[in-house]
Amino acid sequence: MTEDIKEGKLEGIADSFLLFFPLFYRKILRVASSKKRVNPINTQFQVLAIVMHSGNLQTSEIGRRLGISSPNMTPLIDRLIEKGYAERLSDSKDRRVIKIGISEKGRRFVAGRRRLARNEIKRNLSTLSLEEVVVLSTAIETFKQVIARVGNGL
Repeated sequence: MTEDIKEGKLEGIADSFLLFFPLFYRKILRVASSKKRVNPINTQFQVLAIVMHSGNLQTSEIGRRLGISSPNMTPLIDRLIEKGYAERLSDSKDRRVIKIGISEKGRRFVAGRRRLARNEIKRNLSTLSLEEVVVLSTAIETFKQVIARVGNGL
């Protein structure tokens, strides 16, 4: 019986997630006076953010963390290098190993995107009352704690 209840709750959570993400993009990441949205979750941004946070990584490791196959990672990395956001670097311990590093331009891109997303989120949530902000903040902290137990954390 307990497993049935858990299964039902998990089904509800899955449905909520499927509804949550489109709403999040439409209502929270909407840019002022525009139909455009800030997308700090696009794949190029994610690659750069991972490398910025973790340091130089092999393409296969970046792909593993993002769930992207190696053949799909190569053109993605090539585009980042063409834009000047990333660079290929030889590993100091094994010159046969090539790692991906983030350039200063890439760091500025990530910082700018984060700043824009943060400002838009704050602006779009500014209509909430103090009580609603406290409830949302508590819910997000709880969510982060639960998600940290599901995988490798945030």
